[in-house]
Amino acid sequence: MKKFVKTFTVALSVICTAVLGIGIILGNTLPSSYYVNNIGSESLAVYGVTLNTYRDSNLNTSGQLMLGNIIPIKSVNINIKENETVIPCGNPGIETGDVITYANSKKINCTEDLPTVVNQSGGNPVNLTIIRNNRTMSKSILPIKTGESSYKIGVWVRDSSAGIGTMTFFHPESHAFGGLGHGICDIDTGELMPMAQGEVTGAEIDSITKSKSGTAGTLNGHHCENLCRGYVISNCESGVFGYIENSPVSHSEIPIAYKQQVKTGKAQIITTLDSSTPKYYDIEIQSINYNESTKTKNIIIKITDSELLSRTNGIVQGMSGSPIIQNNRLVGAVTHVFVNEPQKGYGIFAENMIDDFNKENQKSEKNVA
Repeated sequence: MKKFVKTFTVALSVICTAVLGIGIILGNTLPSSYYVNNIGSESLAVYGVTLNTYRDSNLNTSGQLMLGNIIPIKSVNINIKENETVIPCGNPGIETGDVITYANSKKINCTEDLPTVVNQSGGNPVNLTIIRNNRTMSKSILPIKTGESSYKIGVWVRDSSAGIGTMTFFHPESHAFGGLGHGICDIDTGELMPMAQGEVTGAEIDSITKSKSGTAGTLNGHHCENLCRGYVISNCESGVFGYIENSPVSHSEIPIAYKQQVKTGKAQIITTLDSSTPKYYDIEIQSINYNESTKTKNIIIKITDSELLSRTNGIVQGMSGSPIIQNNRLVGAVTHVFVNEPQKGYGIFAENMIDDFNKENQKSEKNVA
């Protein structure tokens, strides 16, 4: 009997330690704030975890993450809010080092302006005004003569970027849009490109280069200004945001899902493979990452639609931003392909895109004011 009690005690200690460890891990990885529609209980896409929300007599709202609805994991912040609605699009639409703004007090608007000032220096130091990590500073660089009358300062500069991506959503009341699900990055450094201004136009798909293991395919097309026109206000980590004249599609409005409302299982993406017409294609949401330090790789998806697989062999470049729809809600957008397994890729939570758009829009309004 004593042996049984000892064995039982040891086993119970191991189980309690394991449960405690799981609770600590979940407490460190699960988000600390949530939007909810109303007071109650919601299950997360993590086995056994529920989000319970409460309201006291003073109408203060609080929340608690529970394991098995028995063991508390941690207290969380709760914001009660109805799901915003947007129109899911799926149509094709359209950093970093130092940003040089002035050279010898001359404003630099394009790449051609800088070598002109450098050559006019006659070999004397060129004073540059640059922006680095949102800080403005001055640098003096001595040009080197490379020909009879040519001077260079040894920097490679670029002043523009263009390409085809997918618009994720359109907000009919404000005419705002969001797309890509990730920022536009410098092809050499992989850093976000700073943006002074930008525009968005429609695009038509001409052909498709299929993905294969080790190489991501592409959607090949051309820009068509008559399809939609607008401007970009922000290029940030979670996407490209701005405003367009009219909705590029005739889809109905649907609500945006909060992160805890996204579930593993069947879903669809909306993307364009022919001309400029978006279509729904079947996918599977295989896993969900709630870690708040991961901004754009929140969902792992797998393409299951036979038509899409036959034409693209999975996810290809240009599909970034394709809306992910589940239970008639916009849950996210496609962001990256697994290069060695192109049938799979990452998606970003739609909630993250909306939150960032609201922040960037506020910045834009302050700058205008």
